[in-house]
Amino acid sequence: MTPVLAGLPVFAGSAGLGSPPSSPWVAIVPLIAILPAVLCMLDIARHPRTRQFSPQAWLAICAFGNVFGLFAYVRFGRGEDA
Repeated sequence: MTPVLAGLPVFAGSAGLGSPPSSPWVAIVPLIAILPAVLCMLDIARHPRTRQFSPQAWLAICAFGNVFGLFAYVRFGRGEDA
């Protein structure tokens, strides 16, 4: 008889809960995705004079807008003194 976990059969050799990632890319890819947003937020913190919106609005756009928010900040929001 095959053991059942949450209604799904569990087979020997299948990746279960708590198994290590199969590749180091599983950890590296999210860091690559988050790094530009963090750098953008640090730039906003260092140079709070922004165009179009307040620094808080640009922080939200960069945090939740992913790549488009980052490009929008660099193109439209970054102040002249940066």
